[in-house]
Amino acid sequence: MIPVAAYRRRAEHCEQRSKVAKDDYHRKIYSQLAEMWTEMAEKAEHREATQRREIDDALATIQRATQQNINRS
Repeated sequence: MIPVAAYRRRAEHCEQRSKVAKDDYHRKIYSQLAEMWTEMAEKAEHREATQRREIDDALATIQRATQQNINRS
């Protein structure tokens, strides 16, 4: 999986290219690519946040179960 920072760097690169493009066609293409890379970064950030929450929830469940088992002993 590509790190979020890499998506952001690619978006920035495309945005810079759109600003120096010599014609409207290429400006538009690079601008669209920048938008696409930005969207992918946002989706990746959301996915990472969701995974972190799921891991935290799983760890909390394990800790509760472990504590319950200790209390029963």
